Amino acid sequence: MSKILIAASPEPRAVLERMLAGHDLVCAETMSQAVAFLREGRVDLILCTVVFDESKMFDLLRLVKDAPEWQSIPFVGARVRPHVLRTPTALEAATLTCRLLGAAAFLDIADYQVDPEREMRSAIERFLQGGT
Repeated sequence: MSKILIAASPEPRAVLERMLAGHDLVCAETMSQAVAFLREGRVDLILCTVVFDESKMFDLLRLVKDAPEWQSIPFVGARVRPHVLRTPTALEAATLTCRLLGAAAFLDIADYQVDPEREMRSAIERFLQGGT
């Protein structure tokens, strides 16, 4: 069972918890909570939403990728609520910034059409298996 740190506010966290049922999930609503979970031990993947802790997704990503003990943990940025980053330019900027800062990916639930939650879960699980 993979241990996933979900860094998200309550609303998107509930979607992600439902989506990733069956994995060992730990949830953080603030940067200090996320860091505390990382310091506690093994985390196989960090899944962070855009508006985590008042839009600190990039701050957490930078912190993780700058720390030798955490930089190998795959970091996936995510947009789970369609009203966040509504313009194509904003979405492209988030995707590019994630890539430039070393994230494994930026996933947008709106990109999945048939069964968005199942499809996004499959994408996340590929990162747990070392894929892209």
